[in-house]
Amino acid sequence: MVEVTIELNARDAFQGRNSARLAFTANQFECEILLASGAWVANAKDVMEVMRLSARAGTQIRIQTVGPDEAAALVTIAALLRGEALPKSP
Repeated sequence: MVEVTIELNARDAFQGRNSARLAFTANQFECEILLASGAWVANAKDVMEVMRLSARAGTQIRIQTVGPDEAAALVTIAALLRGEALPKSP
């Protein structure tokens, strides 16, 4: 298990298209990916759960990954939530 807490920088990160992009990206990994904001926890592979987080810029988000490609998933999802360029795949 790998876990990190980041501050959400991407504006409207969990709104519509961005939630779909995050879920699509998360589904590229085999591992389980959870996002937590306060008491709310969402499966990053489920677009509706991601949208329910509705966190705004400045919110602390905990990303937790468990599985064979957990490190790569953590780096990629964190970059997406920070509004950074996604890392290139090997």
